[in-house]
Formats: sequence, structure tokens, C-alpha cells
Amino acid sequence: MSTDTKDHYAVLGVCHTATLEEIKRAYYALSREVHPDKIHTTAAVSKETEDVKKLEFHQISIAWEILRDPAKRREYDRIQSSEQNRARGVVHDDVDLDDMDLEEKDMSYTYPCKCSGQYVIAESDLDAGRDIAPCSDCSLKIRVLFKVADESK
Repeated sequence: MSTDTKDHYAVLGVCHTATLEEIKRAYYALSREVHPDKIHTTAAVSKETEDVKKLEFHQISIAWEILRDPAKRREYDRIQSSEQNRARGVVHDDVDLDDMDLEEKDMSYTYPCKCSGQYVIAESDLDAGRDIAPCSDCSLKIRVLFKVADESK
């Protein structure tokens, strides 16, 4: 499977829920537009334009190869979903503040991560309403469950 970072659906101009037939139509339409055999280096078409069209055709071909095969498409969708979740900071778990350890020297709370690192969140972050604690060693994050004390009482 390609390690190209481009979104194969976007390359073909279809949505992620597109049917195989829709993907096929988009592939054939785009490949007719940018196929290297359709481009001739003339005064009107520069070498740079020709190279761009060849790259576009290559990306279209890679997208088609992956999205036309149901197994490859499922794997691609799984990887894309995982990468998007990681980029958005999807929370791995919810942890109650009472289960975390208070580090009094810097007024932060810690909780052990399965990677042997520590989830860390400062008390000032909690006071500001931020409840996501990242691990110090890996990409996992937890949501800290707590209630803000009502100081008016």
C-alpha cells in the first residue's frame, strides 16, 4: 500500500462513502484528462506542466489501485481513521481525578500510562476547564473527570 500522504478520495474527487462505481467513473474521467499520452511537449505545454500532469496521473493511479480493491480500501480507511483520530487528539480513556496522584511541588496530577509513561495535567489547566492530559512518553491522551468546586458557597 502506498505511503503517500494524499487522501486518495480527494485525489479522485469523491467522498469517503463513494461506491466502487462512483470511484471507477471518477478515475476514468480524471485519467483521460491527465494521461501522459494525451500531453505533448509543445510551446503551449511546458516541461514543468508535463511533469505536474505525470505526477497527477501517478497519484490518480495509486488512489485507484487502493480504492478499487475492497481489502485494500478497508485497510486504507482504517489507517486514515486512526491517523485522523490521533491528529484530533482522540481520548484513550476517562480517568477520575480522585484516581490520580497530586504532585505538590508543581501542583500537577499524574496517572500511569500503559507505555510506562505518565499522563500529566496541571491544576491550573483543570481550573481553566481543560481536561485532556497527554502522556509524557507516547501519543495517548486521557480525559480527566472532575467537578469544579463552587467557591460561592
